[in-house]
Amino acid sequence: MPHLLFPDEEFPFAALPSWPEDDYTGDGTDWARELPVGWHAVYSWGTEGWDLGSVPYEVVAHLDDVLDIIWGLALYVEGDVTVRAFGSRAARDAATDELALGAWLSQKNGPREGLPVRNTSAVGIPARFRGPYRPNQQN
Repeated sequence: MPHLLFPDEEFPFAALPSWPEDDYTGDGTDWARELPVGWHAVYSWGTEGWDLGSVPYEVVAHLDDVLDIIWGLALYVEGDVTVRAFGSRAARDAATDELALGAWLSQKNGPREGLPVRNTSAVGIPARFRGPYRPNQQN
């Protein structure tokens, strides 16, 4: 269930119950192992499970709030962490779609064909490149 008042809004990340912080003591794999409760690393994205990020230098993490009020997105890049908060899972996943597209175009570690141009909004990204990877989903 999305946030009742602001389902598509991005909130200040301090609205999250907890969030990952900058960490220069190891790499992204170490950072992912130490994520706060409720957070989990997301390594694959889209219908075919293309790489999301470039482990161990770049790692993405999500928070699915147990109360279904707020959803988090964190991006670790060589120790620096950017955290965002959203009023719905759909808004958080759309932001991850855009992040994935940018990474695939710059790192060339994703789909080989059919990607739109950089800075395409989530609604313009073809469905096969959007959303969490679910190995058992129907394509």
